[in-house]
Amino acid sequence: MGPGYVPTFLYYFVVTTFIVVFIVQQGGEELQIANPFQIGMFFGLTAGFLGARFNSSQTISLPVKNKGAFQKQLLQALNSWGYQETSELNGFTVYQRAGLSQFFSGKIFVQLDKNTATIAGRASKMRSLQQQLAPNQKSGT
Repeated sequence: MGPGYVPTFLYYFVVTTFIVVFIVQQGGEELQIANPFQIGMFFGLTAGFLGARFNSSQTISLPVKNKGAFQKQLLQALNSWGYQETSELNGFTVYQRAGLSQFFSGKIFVQLDKNTATIAGRASKMRSLQQQLAPNQKSGT
């Protein structure tokens, strides 16, 4: 449903590295460092790991015993975060936040079958959602 760990890491790494190198090179004498790329790489690696940890796309599959009860619990969790149902896409129900926050929070995709729920979204939201809906189950893909 979205970029995985490696593409997300690379995005944050490259963008942060270039921004830091540019700032160091444009800075005055107080920012003059022998090799601005060393500083840029440090900040790039840090941003890459953090960005990938929290913003990469993750899919989880959860067992569903009672579809109605599960859907009610899922909607409570999503509504508490400000997510509302917006559309259908390839058999998935799409949830997102309203207003400007939709650009920073990402979408959550939900597909409910008879015995399983497949949910995709940002890794940080998926970990939290899994803890709320199936606290004894280990993390998905």
